[in-house]
Amino acid sequence: MFTPVSSLSASSIAVLFRSQGGVAEVPASANPGATTATGYTDDVFKAGDAIGKIIEIASSMSSSIGMFTMDGAVRTDNADGTYSYTKVGEGRTISESDYARRDLEATMEKAREPGIEGVRARAYLEAINQGTLQTVDLSRRGVTSTLTRTVMYNQDGSERGSIDRFDTRGLDEFLEANTYVDETGTLRDRESGKYAGIRQNGTVFHYLIF
Repeated sequence: MFTPVSSLSASSIAVLFRSQGGVAEVPASANPGATTATGYTDDVFKAGDAIGKIIEIASSMSSSIGMFTMDGAVRTDNADGTYSYTKVGEGRTISESDYARRDLEATMEKAREPGIEGVRARAYLEAINQGTLQTVDLSRRGVTSTLTRTVMYNQDGSERGSIDRFDTRGLDEFLEANTYVDETGTLRDRESGKYAGIRQNGTVFHYLIF
């Protein structure tokens, strides 16, 4: 159903539609609270511009946190001549417009699949189309996160890789208090019974209800 926090924190792409184990195919009619939608995303969005809608929603997710940068990073030199820069801070790791496009592309692909993941994806697209997607800025609900990024360099100054580590606090507690897992292994909002998910862009987290 839901990606564990340890896995979630390692990703900058939305984690909305992953399920646990072998979940059997479940038609939309068998999922209370699910929005009825066709299996074709073209039909779902026949009345509007999907990318425009999702970028508009992403832009409305206000936060004072900007993009994560390596400004002020600390350099560490190694005996073999290689070196690295490390920075601890907050910030988004991808622009909201790029995030929204990637999210939409992945979701539209998932919506073509059978089973509960396809049902969830279609419900999410339908919520975007109808303007019913609810978003909660989790920084206002006790969730905090910091990113430690280390960028490594070869002796000649060429970059040889980077490592991101997230330290996220309060997310487990929020999920315990506000969500539950239904009989299909799917995360739902405790108050409304609708589908729920977490959107992460760097250290910025939003709770989605659709």
